[in-house]
Amino acid sequence: MKLKKFLSVVILSILSIGVLSGCSDGENSKSNSNKAEPVEVTMLGTIKAEIGKEFEEAVEIYNSSQDNYELIVMPLDGNAFERMTALYASGNTPTIMAMGQEAKEFQDKLLDLSTQPLLEQAQEGSYDLVTVENGKVLGFPITVEAFGLLVNNEVIEDILPDFEPSQVNSIEQLEEVFIKLEEAGKGAVHISPMDWSLGAHLTNKFFAPQSENAEEAVALIESLKAGEIKLIENDIFNGWLDTFDMLMEYNSAKNSPLSPTYEDGAIALGMNEVGVWFQGNWTLPMLQEVDPEINLGIMPYPISNDPSQYGNSQISVGVPMYLSIDNENATPEQQAGAIDFINWLFTSEVGQEYYVEKMKFIPVYKNVSATPEDSLSRSILEYMNNGKTLEWINMYYPGDAGAAMGATMQKYLDGIITREEVAAEIEEYWAGK
Repeated sequence: MKLKKFLSVVILSILSIGVLSGCSDGENSKSNSNKAEPVEVTMLGTIKAEIGKEFEEAVEIYNSSQDNYELIVMPLDGNAFERMTALYASGNTPTIMAMGQEAKEFQDKLLDLSTQPLLEQAQEGSYDLVTVENGKVLGFPITVEAFGLLVNNEVIEDILPDFEPSQVNSIEQLEEVFIKLEEAGKGAVHISPMDWSLGAHLTNKFFAPQSENAEEAVALIESLKAGEIKLIENDIFNGWLDTFDMLMEYNSAKNSPLSPTYEDGAIALGMNEVGVWFQGNWTLPMLQEVDPEINLGIMPYPISNDPSQYGNSQISVGVPMYLSIDNENATPEQQAGAIDFINWLFTSEVGQEYYVEKMKFIPVYKNVSATPEDSLSRSILEYMNNGKTLEWINMYYPGDAGAAMGATMQKYLDGIITREEVAAEIEEYWAGK
């Protein structure tokens, strides 16, 4: 299913949602103390580090609400793909894993969820990416997310009173915003140097605008694998780097561009030190910790000075992650416990409260009655409602692509390699696939 059709269904569901019957009660009071010990169900990480506290609170409530299962969160340090690969090699696999594009690489090890009633509540098209041969479904979709240039509206509106983020649709216009910010004594933009941000999200901005047809955009990947394309000759690739060059010039950390931590970006934007941060709405809980009343918007990442060019007015929107269940080492009882918890999170009243109101997820299930109220989610929904979205082509990357291309972009950000070398290194990575 095409992304735009799926997104339109998400919007309609959020705007006029009805509470449907849940797939699992999950909120029954505890039974008598004579029951057997609960089945231990493990999960790798907390879906996202940004919602770690809120997710663990939800797990504690779930564990106390029933006697049958106990969910234990395993710490996730470093790269998720590498960690899951190591855990499968050791036979110490968690029952539940949050996966993106790597789900297909682990498909022989994952439980088929195609007959689960919860999927009937998922928005149409939301799990196409994790549907493989014979209709096997590898994971439950978690949310809709978007990334682009996050904007602290309060900072920019003090300088440009009539500013509207969605009206920025060229490199020149974006630079004008940066110039005004610096003239007012503010940092223009913060660039986070994490490989997953630079290698997965940033690179999507030269893959996705290649065509309004997602299949044709994905075809660029196949052309790279076959060695049929030279990126340095690709106009969109060069426009994408032109914009990044400009971001680097106005980067608040340009004197030491690889030094900032992830948290530094949230502090800089949340404390009104900079006006813009290249990130996604998954950072909202972090930003609201810095400033609970923060007023946020999102701008496209333009790739040329032609306002009409596809990609200049759009932000990247898609389903980033899925909850998958192990089918290699988990017992049937553990698998049942995993499904019970996931149903509880997406169908129970308390689970939904944490899912939308505390974890700040944009819901992807028709039965979810809670709706996001924050300014950033409303900004994203406006882009979706107007059809101004780009496919997450990065969801078609192999599991190690973010780290590999991210390492290349870190070197470019640090001034170690040239534009031609960026093109060559990215081509070399894909040629090995």
